[in-house]
Amino acid sequence: MTKISIAPFLFYMLKRLATLGIMYLITLSVLFALPRLIPSNPVAIYVEQVVEQYGYLTNPDLVPKQYKAMIEEFGFGKPLWEQYVDFLVKAFRGDLGTSIWLYPSRVLDVIMGSLPWTLFLLIPSSLIGWYLGNLWGARTGFKRGSIFEKFSVVFSSTIAQIPSYWLAMLLIYGFAVYLRLLPSGRAYDPTVPPSLSIDYALNVLKHYILPFTAITVPYLCGQVLTMRNLIIYELKSDYTVFGDYIGLREKVVRKYAFRNAVMPQIVGLSIRLGRTVAGAALVEALFSYPGMGYYMAQAVSNNDYMLLQGIFVILVATVYLAIFISDLVHMIIDPRVRLGYVKQ
Repeated sequence: MTKISIAPFLFYMLKRLATLGIMYLITLSVLFALPRLIPSNPVAIYVEQVVEQYGYLTNPDLVPKQYKAMIEEFGFGKPLWEQYVDFLVKAFRGDLGTSIWLYPSRVLDVIMGSLPWTLFLLIPSSLIGWYLGNLWGARTGFKRGSIFEKFSVVFSSTIAQIPSYWLAMLLIYGFAVYLRLLPSGRAYDPTVPPSLSIDYALNVLKHYILPFTAITVPYLCGQVLTMRNLIIYELKSDYTVFGDYIGLREKVVRKYAFRNAVMPQIVGLSIRLGRTVAGAALVEALFSYPGMGYYMAQAVSNNDYMLLQGIFVILVATVYLAIFISDLVHMIIDPRVRLGYVKQ
């Protein structure tokens, strides 16, 4: 009787977790260094903007005091090595500092306020694109040589190459500017206050259509091509050829082919979900959708590298966590991978 040995499995997962932890530490170091290579002083820029907006020039003594207070708060007056240690300690504690652009708002508060909008936009687009793309791709692979397959391959190959942000611009011009059927930006109209009403829900959905389409369609078409290739590969495998030889029904052979072809797609979905925020940054910025991508673009334009740094810390952690989960899921669902952790 075959017994699963837990020890090799746990050893591999701990080794994988340690590797990802080291990679995360290296990435954090890069995130710390890159903003400090920019030849600008974000605190000085912010103070100048405050002076211009509120007219603090009438009392010049306030300007150097505010500048000095902010330099101390952000720790920019400390030696670089001390700033680096503080950054790592705070990053692992979840303290991402204070936003310069939205001062005195905490970076984590800004991210937590924008994250629900990002997840609301990207999780449905990933799940729907994955599900429909795999069904369409499987049918395309099973119908090899047909007109349906040729159309699907040409159409999907064309659309999958279009970047989401470029498709977003086309959709804005076509449906918002030219036809004026849908809004060009924001998550809802400012005239419709957030509430648990039908009007607010419909308004949110109306603003949701274009960014959702821009993200979903290229991903869906990419899934079509990938699943088609996986199905074709499985149909040429020894077990499907043997199944045909012994007279198994075509429906049964296709069922086994689909089951094996979809396994790497499940792993790919977990990675995709981990990259959802990064993948839609430009789309959110183009539509002024109040997600993490929008605030990332605003952080760049306003020289707020504390906010930019914090967003990337969350993004990188999410991606590495998704990679770890995908490895775990792959070993659980795929016996071909799990064989390495089985003892007779």
